[in-house]
Amino acid sequence: MIYLLAFLCGFILDFFIRDFEKIPHLVRFIGSSVSIFEKLFRKVFKSDIGLLFSGLLIVCFNIFIWGGLAYLINSFVYRINILAGFVIESFLFFQIFAKASLKFESMKVYYAIKSDDIEKSRKELSMIVGRDTDRLDYEHIIKAVIETVAENMSDGVVAPWFYATLGIITAVFNNRFTWLILVLPIVYKTINTMDSMIGYKDEKYFYIGKAAARLDDIVNFLPARFSAFILLFVIFIISIIKNNSIIFTRSLKSFVKYRYIHSSPNAGQTESIIAGFLDTKLLGDAFYFGKLVKKRSIGYGNTKVKADDIIAVNNIMYFAYIVLLIINLIIGGIICFIL
Repeated sequence: MIYLLAFLCGFILDFFIRDFEKIPHLVRFIGSSVSIFEKLFRKVFKSDIGLLFSGLLIVCFNIFIWGGLAYLINSFVYRINILAGFVIESFLFFQIFAKASLKFESMKVYYAIKSDDIEKSRKELSMIVGRDTDRLDYEHIIKAVIETVAENMSDGVVAPWFYATLGIITAVFNNRFTWLILVLPIVYKTINTMDSMIGYKDEKYFYIGKAAARLDDIVNFLPARFSAFILLFVIFIISIIKNNSIIFTRSLKSFVKYRYIHSSPNAGQTESIIAGFLDTKLLGDAFYFGKLVKKRSIGYGNTKVKADDIIAVNNIMYFAYIVLLIINLIIGGIICFIL
């Protein structure tokens, strides 16, 4: 199945290659359309109810536009030229996933910390987090990077993988639904991008971003929990290799106790496991747009994080990536056997 091959090609490319700034990117296009609709509707709607309605319109219009574009690519480009369809779809899958780019950006913070440049560390961190970074010390910078990598395992890797794989499985039973293989992850990416842009709880975005935030919670519900399962499996393997069962036990206990501490029903699923793995506390109070937001900590350990923990967490995410690839190869083998 050429659609499965395109998916695997894009997925594997993201394992080795990060996104390049000068190449047009799907997420930037989605972000631009979100901004355009937001500016337009803010001129029309002024009341709280109006902003709530406009947020719903932003969600619907963007899903229709980008989901529809994915459908057109899958349905018509392949009919014109199979090779062109394969290349375009592979490239889009490559851009949908974000592991290599996240590692690249997180390692920029790591190198800044290693060079003992606090200002550069804060600046590099500000590129990948939404919180204020201008007053963070090294420990909290490291924790912020770790939290971001852990959370984005679900948002940037597992969730789009989950929906593409769901599309593959659906297409196996009915080949009329092959378009779901590309449409589902792009629709997910659209929702996730909207949430990251307008899904805040501050005064400016509380109403206009509510629909995007709620929908993002819904579409991430299953992927976040599957991410936790994959992460626990990887840590279990690591504990066997290191002959240290405490690593896994600690991670599991932290997951059971702290997975719902986060204000998001999904973000804490993976962060709680990493907190246990590192035997430390993550999250806690943070400043957003100059205002202090009180948050409970995730984890019960008191180990002080160090810069090398950023490398350790990235390596765990890469091991998880390999597990997902193996699952897809197994599914591909089953499909070949059936067909």
